[in-house]
Amino acid sequence: MKPQRGQSMTEYLVVLGVTGAALLLAGNDVERLFDNVRSSYKTYSSEMNKVQLYNNEAVRFLDPSPDDGFDDGQPESPPPTEPQQPANDKLAALDEVYDASGVYVGRLENKKLIDSDGKEIGRDDSVELAKINLVDLNGQALYPGFSTRQVYVDSTGKPLVLQALANASGEVLGFAYLKGNKYYNASTGNALSKQPQGLTPIATRDVLKYFEGKTYVASYEANGLVYERGDALGMASSAFTSPRKVIGELVSLYLTPATEAAWSKHSLCIVRPYGWAAEQVNPLPAAGATVVIGSNVYTQFSAPDAQVSYLDSAADACKARFSVLQTKDPVIGTQWSLRHN
Repeated sequence: MKPQRGQSMTEYLVVLGVTGAALLLAGNDVERLFDNVRSSYKTYSSEMNKVQLYNNEAVRFLDPSPDDGFDDGQPESPPPTEPQQPANDKLAALDEVYDASGVYVGRLENKKLIDSDGKEIGRDDSVELAKINLVDLNGQALYPGFSTRQVYVDSTGKPLVLQALANASGEVLGFAYLKGNKYYNASTGNALSKQPQGLTPIATRDVLKYFEGKTYVASYEANGLVYERGDALGMASSAFTSPRKVIGELVSLYLTPATEAAWSKHSLCIVRPYGWAAEQVNPLPAAGATVVIGSNVYTQFSAPDAQVSYLDSAADACKARFSVLQTKDPVIGTQWSLRHN
């Protein structure tokens, strides 16, 4: 008799030993023989069931080794499939608050308004779930015309950074939040049922735009390239099968004092349409090189356009693909050039 699958050599010998003892006690009495065999197997089965918890580390040695020399002739069972994510596996979220000009003022935690220093500066006294009414600590109206933005946070309440997931060629195939070693849907905050494999996460930065008196997040940047916000947060971004459309690229501005004054209330890390340099400067300078540009190019950098998108960053921290430099020479005069970073 061969040991059954899931039965160790020790168990097999125990069975033989118990059965053999029963035969000796039974002699020629067939009825006693079968009674003893049944009793012995019942006792053996009961005792073994007390310890055969194969997922328990303390008894895992009872599992037969793949190389123990026994083969029951049955095909190997397929490995267990990866479990689906629980339906309630979702990121925690909170509301960030911005004043009427789009300037960040704090975040709401348990209806308390907490500023960037961690101090309580107000609260939400609304009794309606879908409404927020901000008042200061004395109950007076706070930040008229404010706006809110929901953000996903980690277990400590720190906002998570949206990740662009790129393939080996550097193409961004989608966007998701990363917490621990698990990805979450960029729109709903739910854990992705099928976790992306073989992709590299790249931290994105918010691309801002000033419109009708308010600043809002218009798109996202990753590695100097800009992607539409709707495309990043859309449900299709969970597929990770095709490259996302690039709509722009970053440009750093290095200006003379007179021109920089026109940008004093604006960032010097701005967004230009994707491929703008190749359309206006031919041939493009090699990486690390600079080429002088004409007025048809530099006039767009003399002052900020009302609808220009930008990163809240200094030019040196912009990490732009191109830089526009304005210099003033006593002989040549003002000169504009394009550098391929």
